[in-house]
Amino acid sequence: MIFVDGENIAIRFGAERKERRAKAASGVVEMPDVYVWSPSLVREANPAILRRYYYTSVCGDVPKVRETAEALKQAGIEAPRVFKKTKERGSKRVDITLATDMLTHAHRKHYDVAILVAGDEDYVPLVEAVQREGALVHLWFLQNGLSPDLRLAADLYRDITNALLIESPESRP
Repeated sequence: MIFVDGENIAIRFGAERKERRAKAASGVVEMPDVYVWSPSLVREANPAILRRYYYTSVCGDVPKVRETAEALKQAGIEAPRVFKKTKERGSKRVDITLATDMLTHAHRKHYDVAILVAGDEDYVPLVEAVQREGALVHLWFLQNGLSPDLRLAADLYRDITNALLIESPESRP
């Protein structure tokens, strides 16, 4: 199963793209600061993936939340978890829902390998708890947002920056 901290990855993707003056790679779908995904990531990783969970939040009304979830489904995410946020309050549900789902599925032995797409050090206790349940944790991350402690805690790790971004000709010296 794949568990994506989509809100965080989308923000880091935008920052990396701006810093490199790069373009999104072919097939990448995105909504700035809300989601970024490429179905090719899964094809390259393992075709036996049971389910993809994607956690993010979006400013707007209920139709905007549904529209965002539908866009993620069309990108190959079977289980989008989209929460409503406001400019004043933000959304705290993304991280805690991801952690709850990932640990619950590990405890129920629904998977042998979890792929966590994130980079925050906050996930270290989750990774360690999932490993205590007997599952492996593979970490996918963007280059500009990886905690060294999270990398160390994961069983395997993969930088997906180049799978999502391509250098644009104007960014070269």
